[in-house]
Amino acid sequence: MNRKEVVSLVSRVLSVLFGVTALIETAYLPERLYSYVFYANRAKSPGATVLDIHFYGTDRVEIGFLFLRIAIYLLLAMVFWKCGPWVERLLIPESDQ
Repeated sequence: MNRKEVVSLVSRVLSVLFGVTALIETAYLPERLYSYVFYANRAKSPGATVLDIHFYGTDRVEIGFLFLRIAIYLLLAMVFWKCGPWVERLLIPESDQ
């Protein structure tokens, strides 16, 4: 195998790994959304406690970061799947010797 084939193979493997990781991260969405709706309803009720309001805000931040992580993993998967010259230089730098 020459250098280009090795880089392409490693790049595709990394792309699949990032895609699978994004898929695994989506498994956390139902739990986070359920928790968000639960605490949103409790925070808006007249008998809301400080913890209800705190968890309502915390869940909102967690959901935002979860979507951000999924988007970053999918972006990395697309970049590594295309295997451009930048990815080639990143994976196997050329030696000047």
